[in-house]
Amino acid sequence: MATEQTDRVLELVVFTLKGGTTRDQVLGTVDAVSEWVRTQPGFLSRELTHAADEDKWVEILYWRSMEEAKAAGAAAETSADCAPMFSLIDMDTMLFLHAVPVLQTATA
Repeated sequence: MATEQTDRVLELVVFTLKGGTTRDQVLGTVDAVSEWVRTQPGFLSRELTHAADEDKWVEILYWRSMEEAKAAGAAAETSADCAPMFSLIDMDTMLFLHAVPVLQTATA
């Protein structure tokens, strides 16, 4: 039986870029976001992936708590470091959520 794991919180963001935006343009903004997110309380990890066939980007972050995840999300909205990346995202396509893992399976 799966049990809720309260030692971390997932932040999942799925999005597409605004028309005419290139992969290189978005990749040129990600280091600043990574540096900013590292300074946020509760930050554990960040991964950005690209599903080229569907031209969708998937960002996966982990936080220590829901409160810290939500606080960082709110702070990101006004962050000068995050603004260049956010300006390239088609916000109408974005799925954004926080969730608590209930199951983890890994290789030995």
